[in-house]
Formats: sequence, structure tokens, C-alpha cells
Amino acid sequence: MHIPPEVVPLLERVVQMPLLKGFPLEIWKADDHRRWVDAFMEFGSLLYCSDIPEESLPPAYVHIAYLFDWEAQCQFNGWSAFENRAGSIDRVFKSYSEIGLPAEAKALSAALKAWQDSEGSDEAVSAVYNEFRHEFSVDFDRLEYIVCYFIDNADRLLYVGGNTKLSPGPAYDDS
Repeated sequence: MHIPPEVVPLLERVVQMPLLKGFPLEIWKADDHRRWVDAFMEFGSLLYCSDIPEESLPPAYVHIAYLFDWEAQCQFNGWSAFENRAGSIDRVFKSYSEIGLPAEAKALSAALKAWQDSEGSDEAVSAVYNEFRHEFSVDFDRLEYIVCYFIDNADRLLYVGGNTKLSPGPAYDDS
């Protein structure tokens, strides 16, 4: 099994960043778990902005691109991320659901409706999102879950030739 050749240049850029010096090309094999989120955030954003055709990649890479780009958008732009990523938000919802975070997809879907109905009121969106609070509503908890999902399933998901079928993460009550 090997890393898809299309993503190698992006991973090389990630591990050359000052904060991630010393990380292996396979960032999911790094020993320093405190920087895993940083590595995946950088990689996901680069992957999202790349010209690599989605159909040429194992599905996990597509999910990494949508999820980590979305999370970066939210960190830097708050709820304006809905406007910035209007064309891909349905893919973000799908990615959350497919990795075992359907409650986040549900909360974001409700928040998107509030964004649209309120013409972009951060207060209205936050209030609705908070109505759907779940175990991973806190940014860092959610990011850690996402990173660990891909790390725990790396052999199966992140190599060409692996069984790239996604399976939901740990079950939890999303009601």
C-alpha cells in the first residue's frame, strides 16, 4: 500500500512548515499527538484548495479536505463560513455523517437555515447551533475526534489499495 501520489506534494508542504518540522510524510504516524490537529488542518486546507480531482483519491482524502477546510473557515471567519463555503456545505454535512458525527451535521444544517433566515446573524446562528449541542460541539473535542478517526483507520483509509470504505466512528446518542 502507498500514499496516493497526487497528495505527496501537499504532505511535503505540510511537514516543511516550521510548526510541523520533524513530522513524517505520513502525518498520521507522527509521535507528537499535540500537533496532529495542526497537521491535519494544514493538510485538509491544502487539499481542499488543490486541483486534484476528487475521483482520483480514496474517499477519506475528500472527507479530510471538506472537514478540515470547513473547520479552518469557522475558526477564521466564524459563521461567515456558511457564505464562504456555500457551494460545498452539503459535502461537509455528508462528511461529518460518514465519519460518525451525524449530530454535528444536524446542528450545522439547523445553523445554516438560521443563517439564511436571519440574513447572516451570528447571534441567531449561535443560538440555533446551541440548541443542538452534542458531545463534540466544542471545537477542540470535535477536531480531536476527526483526527483520531483518520489516524485510527489510516491503514484502511489513507493508502491506495486499502479498503477505503468509511465506517462510522464510535456510536453516541445524537438526539
